[in-house]
Amino acid sequence: MTKEERVTRWQRLVHEQAQSGMSAAAFCKENQLNLHGFYSWRRRFKTESDPKVTGAFLELVPSSKIEGSGIHIRVDGRLSIELDRDFDPFTLRNAIDALCGKG
Repeated sequence: MTKEERVTRWQRLVHEQAQSGMSAAAFCKENQLNLHGFYSWRRRFKTESDPKVTGAFLELVPSSKIEGSGIHIRVDGRLSIELDRDFDPFTLRNAIDALCGKG
């Protein structure tokens, strides 16, 4: 199987799992797929298709010290982060690391 065929196959499988309503574990078990491999391919396709995941950096500098972090995070199907003018950039970095599984 060529690399292109392998990529196409995994794109189809990831799409089928999303449409099936089954958990990734159940889908992989039913289709005799390696669960860790499935997650790896799914993450790869998400990263490639998500324009927000580009590796670009933005320097975050607080304008003053205030009580609280000034950061509001909502996860409701899509991630939303709202920053007050005086947000704490260190808390934001820690929150992003935690959401990405690095913290």
